[in-house]
Amino acid sequence: MANNENENGIALVKFVSVTLLILGICLLAAIPQWMILCLFGDGVLIYTIACFFVGFVVLVFIHLIEPLKYWRPCNYFVIAVCYELMTLGAASFLMNWRLVCTIVVMATALLFLGVTLLICAVLIGTGFYMNPFKLAVVGGMLFVLAFCIELMNSLLAWRYWQDVAIGVFLASVVILVISHVLITYISFEFLVRDDTILVAIVLYIAYILFLIGGRISMIYIKGNADRSATSTTSTPYDEYE
Repeated sequence: MANNENENGIALVKFVSVTLLILGICLLAAIPQWMILCLFGDGVLIYTIACFFVGFVVLVFIHLIEPLKYWRPCNYFVIAVCYELMTLGAASFLMNWRLVCTIVVMATALLFLGVTLLICAVLIGTGFYMNPFKLAVVGGMLFVLAFCIELMNSLLAWRYWQDVAIGVFLASVVILVISHVLITYISFEFLVRDDTILVAIVLYIAYILFLIGGRISMIYIKGNADRSATSTTSTPYDEYE
């Protein structure tokens, strides 16, 4: 099937290649913006967070309104706006931080995305995978579970609740990406050329979610390390000082 064309004259290998090319362009265009905002973005946090939420709203409208998907050149403009809003919004989690740490988190997020796509390739190559729609439901449930675990910290004090929550969050992103790729694969016969852009944008957003997860993980790891160091150096008489 990999060498066959679908009913719209698109080969699977070409579809995958163009999608990865667009994803690469998105990443190459985003990284310099993140670097600049990381170094010089003081005082614009509220604006970048607003961009992040507006970008998600635009993404919802793209998937709900058909002309925004396939009506040229309107679809290109709307997708570009969504991309730029998400890129600026992701910078909210990288500002006021050391550049080396930013680079490490970006590389780690790219590694997560690459491993996830490799898992997708293995599943498609072997044909050993469950119903991707059910898998998407599992991913969504894990996403909600991560939020619930985060709330548990207010009910039962435990320093590692946030670590568990971020782990579940990252697992949910992995599962959602796998389900999206599998759904795209099984519906390949009905895809058109512009779907490469939509799939690439979804993968780019997955990268952003990995990026956010990595940034929050660094915060929690540093917080736990500081608390452990404080508890180690304290004495029983410190509480009376």
